Amino acid sequence: MTWKRTLKRIAVGFAALVALALIVGGVQIFRFGRAADAISDIQPLSVVASTDSAVLERGRHIVSSIGGCTGCHGPALAGGKPEEIGPIAVMSPPNLTRGRGGVGGNYTDGELARAIRHGVGSDGRSLIFMPTPEMNWWPDDDLVAVVSYLRTVPPVDATTRPTVVLPLGKVLHQFGVMKLLSAQMGSDDVPGEPAPSPEPTARYGAFLARGCAGCHGETLGGGKLPAAPASLPVPANLTPHATGLGSWTQEQFVTVLKTGVRPDGRKLDPFMPVASTRNMSAVEMDALWEYLRTVEPREFGSR
Repeated sequence: MTWKRTLKRIAVGFAALVALALIVGGVQIFRFGRAADAISDIQPLSVVASTDSAVLERGRHIVSSIGGCTGCHGPALAGGKPEEIGPIAVMSPPNLTRGRGGVGGNYTDGELARAIRHGVGSDGRSLIFMPTPEMNWWPDDDLVAVVSYLRTVPPVDATTRPTVVLPLGKVLHQFGVMKLLSAQMGSDDVPGEPAPSPEPTARYGAFLARGCAGCHGETLGGGKLPAAPASLPVPANLTPHATGLGSWTQEQFVTVLKTGVRPDGRKLDPFMPVASTRNMSAVEMDALWEYLRTVEPREFGSR
């Protein structure tokens, strides 16, 4: 009878662990919902769209290149294709135009600027999956330029379904494994250190590289994204390590940004936003390269 008692104890212990996991998970899911519904104290910014042609051109450039806006929201900014991120979430970038189904008409200029810099929506709640840290360093002039350009984008009638965070994604967010609520991604005190004017230097490149950290990791060492499903590609190592860009030349790096083809002839996974990087200026590409040569060499997977 001893083995029966042992099995019973194991079964009871396992059931207790499952019950505890369900309770903990349920609490974290509740907390995620409460955080997602919280109204931010951050007020709309004092931004007014400009009609100056130079300002609009600067905004167009940022949206189609270093901002990566078209990479998620589509070339016409009418919404991107829903992306299933395994058991984490279904990301569905919205239509940014003023057409039917778009959100452009729901935002004032100041609210749009707040969404970009702070990840807060027009209703005061946090946006989801908006890569705020990649953009909150933009100088005020660039922020005005982007808002101004978005106001000129032709309206497109297109309805996108809302982004849905699944239970596992909510739990992982609450435990800090991944960040999904954009308003929690950055400090209220942005942009902080002012970015220099665009120049082919490592200093400017350090700001541009913030757009790489979301996928390649804070150290830029690459490796599998936390809790990512097998269907998602594994970001490469961007540091000057032998497992990264150690043997690359600047010419090879620029070619990859422009064409999406590696020095060995292999194409990058479509997940890499080549549609945006190919539109970067020569100054931006050079600055990013100069910065990547200065970061600490790290082995692939260090993130």
